[in-house]
Amino acid sequence: MNESADVLAERLLQVIDEGRRTATYKLALVLALIDACAAEADHEGHAPTTLHTRSVARHVLAIYLPQVRLYPVGGDDTLQLRQITGKRSAVLGAVLRLHLVAEEHRCRTAQEIERRLPDEYEHCLDEVERTFARYPLRLLQVVGRENRPFLYDLDGGESVSITTLHREGGGLVRFRPGAGNRLLQLAPLLRPLIELHWARMVAGINRINTEDQRLHDHLFGVERSTFPTMLRAGLADLQGGACFYCGDRLGNRSEVDHFIPWARWPNNAIENLVLADACNNNKRDYLPALAHVDDWASRFASQADQLVELANSAKWETDPGRSLALARSCYAHLPEGTPLWFEVDEFTDDDPGLVTARLATLTD
Repeated sequence: MNESADVLAERLLQVIDEGRRTATYKLALVLALIDACAAEADHEGHAPTTLHTRSVARHVLAIYLPQVRLYPVGGDDTLQLRQITGKRSAVLGAVLRLHLVAEEHRCRTAQEIERRLPDEYEHCLDEVERTFARYPLRLLQVVGRENRPFLYDLDGGESVSITTLHREGGGLVRFRPGAGNRLLQLAPLLRPLIELHWARMVAGINRINTEDQRLHDHLFGVERSTFPTMLRAGLADLQGGACFYCGDRLGNRSEVDHFIPWARWPNNAIENLVLADACNNNKRDYLPALAHVDDWASRFASQADQLVELANSAKWETDPGRSLALARSCYAHLPEGTPLWFEVDEFTDDDPGLVTARLATLTD
């Protein structure tokens, strides 16, 4: 019998609120499933019916990679944050080793690490995939001692190996009917709740002030100050020196904005970045209206090569496929009547279906 949408949401809340959690693994898994569903959405923004454990592992790695940086606790003191009540975390240990090697080679993103240090990246990914297939993926749906699937069905147990997972037909996470799309619908509510519980747990384990916003930013935030001058200048040239949203000439206070807000889908790829004036503060974390999506889609189609060239020159991320999939999945699951930001404090009631249809015309 299929679980209802309400039961699915309730079960997810139980996972997030679980008081006996000994690690952040399950929270990372829920976020990774959401991110993987969005990144692998089809042209109409619908979630895939299956995911591979390798894909889940890639998203888990991407979540943990910035979190293993040393956390400043005051003055010159730093702390290596623990995310498990036990003495050792195989996943965090593997990710930390990868981070240290990446620092030696001055690789700043998972994408760059994968390209320049493929052996180290794949070795880390093996550890993440094996661990999550054996434990979090298997245990996420257990209530008490009973396995009660509500999101997906999974083969294998504690002894599953990388070889088994990578055999034909192996390593599949098979979503129950509608579950993947339901994850995408709930994502705007689930992500901040997960991040809150995650930060509180890490604060408790490491005895850090739970009200310290710096901890949340360290775990999940984006360092806006790190946008290089070359990237800003290149975006300004592509936009003809005008604000992406209002078209006014850019002044000295132009800011890089995430077109699909970071709070909804963390995506720092250049395809998701635009340069804006005061519109950046007005837009905040609202989704852009259809007129802006049209402009973004036109840039995506006509300036794709220039964006990639700029990203390479500025040593920045570029991922047109994921950026497009995230935009599609975001609008595809908006209810009608959702206010979309147009300018200053003006919003529109554009039909999300029209936005999705526009995005469906694009190819990455």
